[in-house]
Amino acid sequence: MLNTIKATLAALAAVAVLGGAAQAADDEKAPMQIDGATTVDADKVIQLYKNKDKLKIIDSRKPGDYKAGHIETATNLPNTETNAETLSEHLASKSTPVLFYCNGVKCGRAADAVKTAVNAGYENVYYYALGMAEWKKKGLPLVQE
Repeated sequence: MLNTIKATLAALAAVAVLGGAAQAADDEKAPMQIDGATTVDADKVIQLYKNKDKLKIIDSRKPGDYKAGHIETATNLPNTETNAETLSEHLASKSTPVLFYCNGVKCGRAADAVKTAVNAGYENVYYYALGMAEWKKKGLPLVQE
């Protein structure tokens, strides 16, 4: 009986510790700079969009977030599905300009995708760290599906 109680208490302690670690990870902010990528703000996103015919915009959020509102011409490729193979399916070459975004500094999805692209050898990677939070705050247009 005593062993059962000890085992139960140990399991509860482990759940509490792991749950706290998961919460802490959710509260961490995404980095503002990533080596190998150029961090941009909303104004720069608009400038890139107007000046780069071949710019590929990738929304690294979950499909539900994408459908609720995304930047025009953005393709939904969640960070959990971003790898060398899926990037090559969406980008003509490793020199194709590509911009990644997600929900903003409290969302690490775009940061993960940017790191994957840089590590896969993509050369013109743009990171919109402020993402949808800034885009919406500025009242910029969204496409909904």
